Amino acid sequence: MSDELTCCSCHVPKKAYTVQEAAESYGVGVDTIRAHIKLGNLIARYPSSRPVIASDELRDWFNSLPEERG
Repeated sequence: MSDELTCCSCHVPKKAYTVQEAAESYGVGVDTIRAHIKLGNLIARYPSSRPVIASDELRDWFNSLPEERG
């Protein structure tokens, strides 16, 4: 299975996500995504008044989070 994020199996990988889409994709709340943007852990870009986050930025952020092993 690919590490690429897609909106569904029949479409090409998404290049960027809204805050809402990012939260839904990674199973966290929008407040969590916004907090990580504010902390500088996630880089948001503003092609309009609404922020978007590049898919590779999201993947790198998620992979940088602490792991639980047990």
